[in-house]
Amino acid sequence: MLFMEDLCNLYDIELDALYRLVEKGVKRVLLHAPDGFKPLYKCVAGVFEGRGIELFFSSSPGYGACDVPVEEAEALGVDVLIHLGHLEYFHHGFKPGVSIVYVPVYARPMISEGVLGELTSYLRSQGVIGVSISSTIVEEKIRRIIAEHLSSNGFRIHEVHNPLLGCLYTHVASLDNKVDAHLVIAGGIFHPLGLALVSRKPVVVLDPYRGRVWSASEEAQKTLRKRLLKIYEARISGVRVGLIIGSRLGQYRSWLIEKLEREALEKGYRVYKVSSTYLNIERLIAIDNALNLDIYVVTSCPRLPIDDLDDFYKPVLTPGEFLMLLTGLEKYVYPW
Repeated sequence: MLFMEDLCNLYDIELDALYRLVEKGVKRVLLHAPDGFKPLYKCVAGVFEGRGIELFFSSSPGYGACDVPVEEAEALGVDVLIHLGHLEYFHHGFKPGVSIVYVPVYARPMISEGVLGELTSYLRSQGVIGVSISSTIVEEKIRRIIAEHLSSNGFRIHEVHNPLLGCLYTHVASLDNKVDAHLVIAGGIFHPLGLALVSRKPVVVLDPYRGRVWSASEEAQKTLRKRLLKIYEARISGVRVGLIIGSRLGQYRSWLIEKLEREALEKGYRVYKVSSTYLNIERLIAIDNALNLDIYVVTSCPRLPIDDLDDFYKPVLTPGEFLMLLTGLEKYVYPW
């Protein structure tokens, strides 16, 4: 079991921004983080304690920089909402009524020579010479080490400095014509799968937390087949569409809602607009019991239909998938 000081030592947190807030004289502060980073609350609380600052800790989940609890901060009347773990997400659907400070968190590099050797051998076995290297903001420092290692071992490196987001991979996929494969530095399947749905090139993963090298392409093909089936099911399901609208700061996209509604109406669909702060199976069942629609399209987060709502008993599509349905496009569209 990790002690708190050990946990704090696993990450580098940009505390300078917090000390600047103290110097500015803030009096009420709300801390927010994804659930996995909530233990870091104690690592940063000391910046504010003993300085006459009232500190609040948000229990709300956070699935990205697009998903910060502005309404909590406004209700509490805080001077600033601090989000740990992500850089600022600039695609705000509306102007927040509170100041937000985004504080990145970086995992400290702990990559063994054995894992680096395994990665080098795997890439060579696949005939890879040119490779992009991308990561989330959390793995940025690890990414740099791996990029230097591969470069020194004769690979042609394209290091992607802008971090991966669950809804944004085009900046990596745009390198398809320059590389033989993409390397993602991340834990789990989430980000490798997102890139593999967009790119035409193989996606290799180095999980620095498990010391594992693997390919995401096979899993992506399985997911793609399931998504194409969902589009087919939606095509034969009916014309009553639930357009689910996110109310979070970075998930309310009025331009997208208007575009989808306009094109759906032109194609003869009936559109029902549904608002949602947090969408899961239970919330979707509740609204379906009320409206009994044929298809649902999630405009808040394109990963919800793929990762969380795939088992729902009616088709739940991403905006891109719904556009495929409306326009007859055969090439898979992700995410928008």
